Amino acid sequence: MSSLLPIGFALSWERTPRRVMPEEESVHPSARTGRSRAVLARAALAVGVLGAVSLAVPGGAGAASGALGTPRPASGTPVTLGMISDGGSGTVGTAPLVEQGAKAAVAYQNEYGDGLEGHRIELYICENQETPAGGQACANDMVQHGVAAVIEPFTGQGQTEVPTIVQAGIPYITMSGGSTAELTTPGAFALQGGFPAILGAMAMQAKREGYKKVALLVANVPSVVQATQGIGGIVFKAAGVDLQVVAANPGTADMTPQLQSAVTGGASAIGEAGDVSFCSSFLQAYAALNLHLPRYVVATCLDPSILKSPSLDKIMKGSWLAGAGTASAGNDALYAAIVQKYAPKVNPNPNASANDLAGMLPVLSLAAIMKGSAQPVTAAGILKQTQSATDVVLPMFGKVTFTCNGTAIPLLKSICSSTAGIGVLGSGYAVSHVTLYNPTPLFSG
Repeated sequence: MSSLLPIGFALSWERTPRRVMPEEESVHPSARTGRSRAVLARAALAVGVLGAVSLAVPGGAGAASGALGTPRPASGTPVTLGMISDGGSGTVGTAPLVEQGAKAAVAYQNEYGDGLEGHRIELYICENQETPAGGQACANDMVQHGVAAVIEPFTGQGQTEVPTIVQAGIPYITMSGGSTAELTTPGAFALQGGFPAILGAMAMQAKREGYKKVALLVANVPSVVQATQGIGGIVFKAAGVDLQVVAANPGTADMTPQLQSAVTGGASAIGEAGDVSFCSSFLQAYAALNLHLPRYVVATCLDPSILKSPSLDKIMKGSWLAGAGTASAGNDALYAAIVQKYAPKVNPNPNASANDLAGMLPVLSLAAIMKGSAQPVTAAGILKQTQSATDVVLPMFGKVTFTCNGTAIPLLKSICSSTAGIGVLGSGYAVSHVTLYNPTPLFSG
């Protein structure tokens, strides 16, 4: 299996999480194969990549206060949790927003959630400068500070961070792993399935829709191409659907040759997996070739540069959003209440402040793991409790659960949930008809 899992196969689009909420059922407009297609049942899901729609937060300050619930302040001895963010001097990224969200979650948990099983949470943050050396330095820093767990939403430096942390007996808990170390190392836990789960969901959905061959355009980076070919090859073959991987260099302005290659190769559906500029080029090429094939896009396409472009938004409408997710109204009200109280400058719409939400999730997820636990709130206790975590509800994602017993994706023992979903894009952030897929059986062959 190691040949199929290159070190550090994180995709750039995994680093901007978003969510979606389903709309009312209607007729699916996206396939354009000469007939209408009945929509799929909507459902809740959680994955490493999250879609988004607009949210109207009801009621103002009073409603926000009610959503927080009854205060349950932590009074026990402090426990230090570590977070490594992809930030630092000279970096260009979302680390400040992620850190802001994490701090708001800690403040909420300490005042309203009894901390971590009664212990007041203290958050220690290390910025890894977005380099392997920085990841190693932060890992050493976490060990030296004696943190009880390392929690983070995502990182590009997991390969250098995980070994040092888990060897010290400290559990490493991430929302969406992007490296071999994060996805296969005992003591590391990826609560969401990320890219492997999304590929599995695409394979299952393609089979369901009757697509014989899917062509995916991906960034021409060795780790990305190899991961798509390796993981994608497994799940698409198991689903009985052909997969063609077409590489395009990052920054390619004209993707018509690559897209034409996919069409000539007999693709009955096409898709892309890259950053926002990659998605923009994909959509432009789709329009230039006047294609009418079903198409898959990922959450980085949900960017103002595309959504506010009349031409690109029109092209994207009707696409399948791979990695769509849903949340309950109560989840959204709680998020709005937390940011209104602890980070009032943050947009209370979780879809418009997705990176703050990303910072919140690992804090609240660890609290959910430890809720009611008889284990001590120490590194050893948290490790043991996480290993035995069964059907834990993922915060902010409705009824989605995760179980960390290594069976979600058997080839990737650290993943705790293989659930991923696909929905239909409307205008702007609107996503409807989200359907859950559990591709675990595809990884068992």
